[in-house]
Amino acid sequence: ASTSGTPVTGFQLAVDVTPATLEPTGFTGGWDFVNGGIGAFYGCHDFWLNIGTSTKSYKPLSWAFDNQVTTNWIASEGSKVTAAATATYNATSSFLACKEKSTYRLYLQTGTDKPAGLECTTTELFVKKS
Repeated sequence: ASTSGTPVTGFQLAVDVTPATLEPTGFTGGWDFVNGGIGAFYGCHDFWLNIGTSTKSYKPLSWAFDNQVTTNWIASEGSKVTAAATATYNATSSFLACKEKSTYRLYLQTGTDKPAGLECTTTELFVKKS
């Protein structure tokens, strides 16, 4: 996460943890960006980051083992992560990170809704060059 001055600055995306979370030390392996996806390569398999559905503007994110559902990510090494527009929301690079113990649960933010009762911050994600 890269939004300066927020509690999640410098946190990294954890892989194979569902729901998707930001942690102080996240995944450091190889990334896969084929077919509009974001995959974390583990051996001969990928964990794919998928966008869930919700009536709220914050959409849950989850990892799926060898199951790429979301194909509208725009991401590559050295770039900001963006979800391209779909029939239900406009393109966005905004994410919502909500505090859960020592990690932050991660949502795609497509509007202004926030989960009630949770401490959340808006941020952006960047893919570091390896």
